[in-house]
Amino acid sequence: MPSGRALAHPRKGKIGKVLFPHRGTIWGVMGAVVFLFAHPQALLFWPGVSCILGGELLRLWASGYIKTYRGPMEEVEELVTSGPYAYLRNPLYLANGIIGCGVALLSGILWALPLFLGSFVLLYGSIIRAEEAFLEEKFGAAYREYAASVPRFVPRLLPYPKRKGTFAPKVLWEKESTTLLTLGLVVLLFYLRGFGVLRVLDRLLGL
Repeated sequence: MPSGRALAHPRKGKIGKVLFPHRGTIWGVMGAVVFLFAHPQALLFWPGVSCILGGELLRLWASGYIKTYRGPMEEVEELVTSGPYAYLRNPLYLANGIIGCGVALLSGILWALPLFLGSFVLLYGSIIRAEEAFLEEKFGAAYREYAASVPRFVPRLLPYPKRKGTFAPKVLWEKESTTLLTLGLVVLLFYLRGFGVLRVLDRLLGL
C-alpha cells in the first residue's frame, strides 16, 4: 500500500507529463503493429473478448465519477474518492491494462502480451508519477491522506471512508461512446483477421 512518502516530488514526472496527452496515439500505433502480425486463435480469442468487456465495464464505472480524463491534468477540479476510486487510485489505468491484455490475447501471438505489459509499466509509470505530483501540489493534505490509504492498483477491501464525488451518467455518452465503438471495431477486425474474410485474403496473399 502506498504511503505519503512514496508520492512523486513536484519536479519529477516530467516525462509522464509529456507522454500524457499522447497516450492514446501510442496505444493506437502499437495496436496497429500487433494487428499486422496477428494470427487469432479461438483458444485465446474469447478470453481476450472477456478481458475487453471486463476492462470496459470498469472504465464505465470509473469514467462516470470524473468530469475530465482526456484533457490536460490542469483541468482537474476536484479530488474524486468515490466509486472505484474509493478502492484504488487508478481504476481507469487498471481498466486500460485489462483491455490491453485482452487485445494481446485477440492477436494470438506470443510476444504481444509481454510487449504490452512492458509498455504499460513504462508509460503509465511515468504518467502516474506526474499525476501524483500534480494532485499533491493542488490538493495538498487531502491527497496525501487519500494516497496513504488507497493503493494505486491493488484494491483495498473496504472503501475509503472520506468519499467525495457523484456518478454522472451523461459523462458516459459524452466521453465513452467513442471508446465503445473503437473496441467493438477492434474485436470485429481481429475476428475477421482470424476467422473471416481477412483470413482468406491472408491465405491468398501468402501472409
